[in-house]
Amino acid sequence: MKRAIPNYRLYQEKSEESEDFWLHCETLSVRSGLHNWEIAVHRHSALFQIFWVTEGRGTLVSGGGADRDFAAPCVLFIPSGAAHGFRFAEGSEGLVTTVLADRLSLPAAADRTLSAFVAETRIIPLGDAAAEEGARLDDLFWRIHAENARRDVGRDLLLDALVVEAIVWLARASRRLMPGGRGAATRDGARMQALETLIAAHFREHRPVGFYAGRVGVSVAQLNRLARREAGASVSQLVSRRLLEAARRDLIFTPTPVQAIAYSLGFQDPAYFNRFFRRQTGMTPGGYREAERRRLAA
Repeated sequence: MKRAIPNYRLYQEKSEESEDFWLHCETLSVRSGLHNWEIAVHRHSALFQIFWVTEGRGTLVSGGGADRDFAAPCVLFIPSGAAHGFRFAEGSEGLVTTVLADRLSLPAAADRTLSAFVAETRIIPLGDAAAEEGARLDDLFWRIHAENARRDVGRDLLLDALVVEAIVWLARASRRLMPGGRGAATRDGARMQALETLIAAHFREHRPVGFYAGRVGVSVAQLNRLARREAGASVSQLVSRRLLEAARRDLIFTPTPVQAIAYSLGFQDPAYFNRFFRRQTGMTPGGYREAERRRLAA
């Protein structure tokens, strides 16, 4: 008979036994040491965890799939609902940050790459070749640990910001790095960064996809496949997103007439800009401006 995997808030603490919290941060040895450095397979249905391993090594036990070894310095990201356990080498150390999964809803919705990152269990090695990323994340996790221990003005706001910053840097490091470190940065990652830079420089020019493909050095089909895999959208959709972002910013924060905004974004006919904006948002540019200004003034 298959044994059920227990569900905890913190390891071996049932939900009703834990103080109501949205974030918890403790040293790795506090809980692991109590359990002889072995954490049985379990899951957290509404929480994700980040293990910043600064000393030692171990094995991530998946409870069904292949076990995976890791060594410090590295980060382990465990999404909510993922079955996991650990066998740590005695004396391993680091920080364990446990956060309500709901806190990632807005950042994940705003960025498809972040959404894809937080959906899977990750091991992110941060050895000598990734020393810069490691130093930055070490500072962030210790700041989270220190702020969590305080009861000061704006504590939750600052913790929210620090957690999101840590997730963003982890997603970037995961995208750039393979187990060999920075020298193993993927070719696709470099191409995607080049595409994003080109779109930022040329989105107002309404260039065809072939222009971007030529600059990146791949075919149109290859570039679209890359964009869909890395960003969840075609090249044309990425350009449209950038145009829409600029249009929204100008409509909300400047008094510039809609017609002038259309021309500044490279639309030769303001009527086409109106159709583009309505297709993307369901509202006319003027209607969007009025609605957002009312919302901000409320």
